[in-house]
Amino acid sequence: MGKLKPVYLYRLRLLYAAPRYYAPQSINHYLEKRGLIRRTGRALPARRHEEYEITEAGRTAFDAALAAPE
Repeated sequence: MGKLKPVYLYRLRLLYAAPRYYAPQSINHYLEKRGLIRRTGRALPARRHEEYEITEAGRTAFDAALAAPE
């Protein structure tokens, strides 16, 4: 996997700590399509938010991004 943009790393950092609810966004779609995050199956139907969690691949990618030299 190539270098991730800061916005994707920020989302992974938030999910690294704990699962979170998000409205449908292209950021989630991008990360989910690459197997870095996944839906937990829980949702807040009134607000159209779904819960996401980081995958093992997402943790690996995040850790690699932190370890990579600038």
